[in-house]
Amino acid sequence: RSVLLATDLSARGDRALERAVEIAAGRGAHLVIVHVFEELEESTLTYGRRPAPSWRRPPDTVAMAKLRIRQGLRADLGDAVEKATVLIEEGEPAQVIERVAASEGADLVITGIAREGFFASRPVVLGRTVEQLLRRLPMPVLIVRNRARSAYQHIVVTTDFSEPSAYALQAALRYFPFQTLHVLHAFEAPYSGLVSDPHRHAEGFREANAADLETFLTSIVLSEDDRRRLVALIEPGAPHQLVREYVREQGADLVVLGTHGRGAMLEAILGSTAKSILASLPCDALVVRGPRQRAPRE
Repeated sequence: RSVLLATDLSARGDRALERAVEIAAGRGAHLVIVHVFEELEESTLTYGRRPAPSWRRPPDTVAMAKLRIRQGLRADLGDAVEKATVLIEEGEPAQVIERVAASEGADLVITGIAREGFFASRPVVLGRTVEQLLRRLPMPVLIVRNRARSAYQHIVVTTDFSEPSAYALQAALRYFPFQTLHVLHAFEAPYSGLVSDPHRHAEGFREANAADLETFLTSIVLSEDDRRRLVALIEPGAPHQLVREYVREQGADLVVLGTHGRGAMLEAILGSTAKSILASLPCDALVVRGPRQRAPRE
């Protein structure tokens, strides 16, 4: 019903904008666009154009920033921008986005990748604000890396048979009611270097993991139609490497993964495996948080 785009108005942010518009239009959802600045600077007074000279700057700089952002969005979206809610806020970005997401009743938050250095060997996805959003927000967060050339079609759902990954699979089934979902479980067979036949050794663990996957799927309430849309992928190897290789070689355009409840550190929320997957993905990622964990009693 409501999609919130958190944007820093950078050139790369256009990709997240494109995807937010595509999703909102496809679902008939209301689009909320929020930009947060910690301190008003010249760079925040423009959207795709140079800032106005100081002697032309009006007293209400926030109003001017909002006007110019709307002008830029109108060039990208046309009349569709008139139906969107555009919010320009000041404060700590993650806190403001969390507040706006709650007040606007957002069902999905969309953001772009944090940054990408000119000489970086891979994109740096988990910037400070994105990490905090994953820590704070109860609703799914879509991290956009690529152009929105079409609706998502080739979707991979990672699973480790945990409750958060069950939530992620159920969310994927709801969000994509017609697409085939490839359920990927990666495992590492122990002591492979000590056995005479590593291939047979790995096959034995594959069969055991296949049985675990069947038990996992049985524990989830699935309709027969949903069950038929699932394609199981059980492969030996490190999860982040296998997911990255599958995306590149098979052309997947979205990876869905589950996270744990609130915690003090990112690893307590994402887990080191999920964090590694996000950091190395060449495609978009939908992060679905599992149920909040109750605090232990004294």
